[in-house]
Amino acid sequence: MRVRVGFAAVWVATTAAGVAISWAGVSDAVRGAAATGPEPAADVPVLRGRPPVPSQSPARSPSPSPTGARASVRPSPRPATATPSPRATPPPDGQVRTYTVRSGRVTLSIGRSSARFVSATPDSGFQARTWNAAGWLRVDLTDGRHGSAVFATWNGHAPQVQVYEY
Repeated sequence: MRVRVGFAAVWVATTAAGVAISWAGVSDAVRGAAATGPEPAADVPVLRGRPPVPSQSPARSPSPSPTGARASVRPSPRPATATPSPRATPPPDGQVRTYTVRSGRVTLSIGRSSARFVSATPDSGFQARTWNAAGWLRVDLTDGRHGSAVFATWNGHAPQVQVYEY
């Protein structure tokens, strides 16, 4: 009986020491991940309806990006993700912000005088479509009927972002 009690005491002591050492190593990372508040981009008001067509005439006709045009509308077993292209690299003065919308997540790099598309992660059943022209960019996460749009404009002013749910 004494051997069993002694074995249990040694096991409890070594397990507690292992947990304490492990916690000391990861506590800062766990606290940092758990203590994060809402994303900085979460303050953007959400508007109802589709975004308006920009009043300026774009340098080129906005057309859906090739990655969004071929995406399937049917739900897929794994979530679709868009990988950033080399031209989607954030500018040196840009702040990368993620906009979480009903249909997924859109990440933009917001600079002092422009905005750039970084990535889009549509939820299952939705596809990502992007338009980019001089002074504005738009990212839609849509299933063809309903969706979300993140619309950034910067024609003659600092970039402004609006989120639409339709």
